[in-house]
Amino acid sequence: MSLVMLALAVSLTANQTGRQAFAGTWIATHGGTTFVRLELRVLENGIEGTIGLGNIHVDRTGVVDEVTGAPGNLKPIFDVTLKDSTLSFASKDEHDTDRFEVVLTGADAEIRFVFSDLDRQALAAEGVPVPKPIRLTKLGR
Repeated sequence: MSLVMLALAVSLTANQTGRQAFAGTWIATHGGTTFVRLELRVLENGIEGTIGLGNIHVDRTGVVDEVTGAPGNLKPIFDVTLKDSTLSFASKDEHDTDRFEVVLTGADAEIRFVFSDLDRQALAAEGVPVPKPIRLTKLGR
């Protein structure tokens, strides 16, 4: 086997392993209420999935302090990209497109809202801090 073919095989195996770490159902809870449900599946050429988000309220430091349960009807994710241990994607919510990053943190992960500068300015004008990353736990470990 040539060095080029060997390097390609190693790269493809590493990429599959990286994607596989994200596969499964991830949830975030607060006070016993599941307010984030993210279901991810590995495909031959990438990752697909769905997400359900309840409403959240954050305290003045951006930490979630109140939630409503995630809806039962999960929405598809799109624009999925994986770079190192960070999975980026978007989801359509009514009229808006929300963007997220999920970062692996050992056995768990964190989901982060990705805001545009305009969104950050609107939040600041309303006195709402940017939410801090939210811990996700993988079900069925």
